[in-house]
Amino acid sequence: MEMTKYAFLMGSHPLMSFLEILNVLDVEKISRGEYTRIGEDILMISLKLSDAKLAKLQRMLGGTIKIIEIVDEYEGTIFQISRILTPETLIAKYFAQHKAKINFGFSVYSTSHLVYSEINWLRNFAYQIKRRFKSNYSIRYVDEKNFELSSVMVANNKLMETGAEIVIIKQDKNFKIGRTRTVQDFRSYAQRDMEKPSPNPKSGMLPPKLAQIMVNLARDTRHKQIFDPFCGSGIIPQESLLLGLDILASDIDEDAVKSTQENLVWLIKTHNAAAPKLGHEKIKAGKLTGRIRLADATRSRWTKANGSDVCVVTEPYLGPPQRGPVLLHHGKVLAQELEKLYMGFFENLQKNYGKIDKVGIVLPVLKTNEGLLYMNVLERIKVLGFTPKQFLPAETAKKEALATHRGGLLYARPDAFVLREIFVFEKKG
Repeated sequence: MEMTKYAFLMGSHPLMSFLEILNVLDVEKISRGEYTRIGEDILMISLKLSDAKLAKLQRMLGGTIKIIEIVDEYEGTIFQISRILTPETLIAKYFAQHKAKINFGFSVYSTSHLVYSEINWLRNFAYQIKRRFKSNYSIRYVDEKNFELSSVMVANNKLMETGAEIVIIKQDKNFKIGRTRTVQDFRSYAQRDMEKPSPNPKSGMLPPKLAQIMVNLARDTRHKQIFDPFCGSGIIPQESLLLGLDILASDIDEDAVKSTQENLVWLIKTHNAAAPKLGHEKIKAGKLTGRIRLADATRSRWTKANGSDVCVVTEPYLGPPQRGPVLLHHGKVLAQELEKLYMGFFENLQKNYGKIDKVGIVLPVLKTNEGLLYMNVLERIKVLGFTPKQFLPAETAKKEALATHRGGLLYARPDAFVLREIFVFEKKG
């Protein structure tokens, strides 16, 4: 099997998405060539994998919106596309089929905005394609005024199955033309986020995509089990099960433990009912037996969780919800209380879980009236033998807006007053 060039369209936190892709390719042992980032949102990389594995890769990646197969490439202007996308080429290399109705659309991702003449020309060209085909084929053009079809539009209009989403990636005078092969399953994420039977708002609302990204950033080929000692309503265990991993989960709150149990039973039932039709593997119901319990993460010992194949991935308590920036002196008091919890967890980990050598964790960052307030725990965690993984070279990290000055990865919604700083800690030797 030869290498194929793909473009990954990354989500709202592209740095995390980029790092997630690279780690999953390593964990899954997928052969790859060199990679290039185009702007913030596109990762170009050559891979050797089957269609089935490509679809599975998309399902595994919380931070990737689309995977696009690159078909053609040239140097010049956008107006030259008409020489490449001839009716014969579209039938042979781009459209999924032509016996039934063809649905197609265009998306453009560029390091510089298209000017009006380029937008106007491309729209006219799209309708020209439709006119050329109409005498011999049933065809429909799906228009989007900004030429950025969402994954929802691609899926709902069945572009990948009935025609194509034709993607143009422009970097200066270099043009890459491709067809979207997979898109993120927005329906599944929404179902897992909004339809679980036992949400637990007081334990925080970790988005399923972020939970998936965290698991993918933290694990390596040795890790077969994910341990979440602050499991809340079970979002991290949920995403771990869907990645084919075994789970261990605990929480100090009895309601949280019940929520996790109920939600994971629901997940397995829902997933397994749909799995045969979708061609997905089922989750074994026995994977929950003896794996969820009531426990204090700062004191407890759990022999089952103390293994070299266990990776901790967790989001502890981030503090009370904030309706606005907190006053700095109040923020410092809150931070000190949270630091006690975090240090208690790491001290217990060192004492009772000596075989665990990797921890993916969220540290809260408080938005105050005088700027962002970070948890002052890194040096104390290092003393316990856990060192933050360096995701990027220091000079590269300085150029990344979503990399913190301490080497963490920042995740935040625009209106958030408590931000998440994500670290992977490693214990050497």
